[in-house]
Amino acid sequence: MTNLDGKSTTPPESNQIELSIFGPGIGECIVLHLGNNKWVVIDSCKDKSAGIPAAIKYLKELQVNPSSSVKLFIVTHWDDDHIGGASEILAECSNARFCCSCALLSKEFLKLTEIYSERSLMISSGADEFWRIFQILLERREGSRKQSAGPVWAKADTVLLETNKESHCFDVKIRALSPSDGALTLAFNEIAQLIPNENVPRRRAVAQKSNHVSVALWITIEKAHILLGADLENHPNQNIGWQAVLFKHDRSQQAAIVKVPHHGSFDAYSSEMWNVMAVSDPIALLTPFASGVKPLPSQSDVKRIQRHTSQIFCTGRGIGWHPIRRNPAVERSIRETVRTRRLIHGPMGHVRVRYYPNAKSFTPTIETFKGALLLK
Repeated sequence: MTNLDGKSTTPPESNQIELSIFGPGIGECIVLHLGNNKWVVIDSCKDKSAGIPAAIKYLKELQVNPSSSVKLFIVTHWDDDHIGGASEILAECSNARFCCSCALLSKEFLKLTEIYSERSLMISSGADEFWRIFQILLERREGSRKQSAGPVWAKADTVLLETNKESHCFDVKIRALSPSDGALTLAFNEIAQLIPNENVPRRRAVAQKSNHVSVALWITIEKAHILLGADLENHPNQNIGWQAVLFKHDRSQQAAIVKVPHHGSFDAYSSEMWNVMAVSDPIALLTPFASGVKPLPSQSDVKRIQRHTSQIFCTGRGIGWHPIRRNPAVERSIRETVRTRRLIHGPMGHVRVRYYPNAKSFTPTIETFKGALLLK
């Protein structure tokens, strides 16, 4: 059942599962209701209209207290489009455990965050945001030593959260599918190379291969499964990326909901992932990336995914989007008049899936808000 453009501020029922995904054009965030007002937040992006993280804005609109209700906050990797405002979420969710990729456990990454904490860059980076996160965690540890003080380091086959009917209304298990040991080895070497030498100007700290160590998630609630692909990509080495995940996957389990990895890009597409890890015609959730030379997803990207499902819900304005092409003379006048320009992405798109896990059949309600749409 699909209900388009409903009321976004209606909270879920206590026995209802919700998965909401937000995307403003650059950035994405997922908010998951596990039942009984227990929530999980995955990644972060800011709602430009409100100036705060989309997850916090949404939860407060639902009259949910993030401090007491959010139990787990996961950052899948350190790319800017997944971490904008993450430290603000962690500060608000004072009782949530923080989880991130085991790739960030290395002494090299900790050194990198220290270097970039001086904020000498004009544009903040993922390393800068993580420095603020680590400061919050240190303050919690030095203060009351709460359970939320220590981070959970995710790698393949790590259970990040597990509940049962005795402690919670549903059996819930959230498990990391990645990164693999092979991906972590490569990541440690790459991160070390980002550390600037003395007397050398600092450059923006961006790990170009961070997608290989992003945390894809397998969520089981009662008998239904959810696959959140993060930005995990394919790799020539079978011990890295989707090849490593598929090698270990229990083929008797298939996801009814799939968060499409890496904005639907070709590098993250695996026909085997769709055929083995997802049911026939699953609900696919997609966030666009409307920046750079090749915005994602393209027309061909969507056509590939449509081989596996007719239910592709996108948080953005659609596919194959490109910035406006103006007359060359107009472009020249703009460049001569203004010093800098930035892309305007429009409203924060929102797709929401809700269902009752104890129902006889999986009959979700899917709603779209603020420009999100079903791709046809």
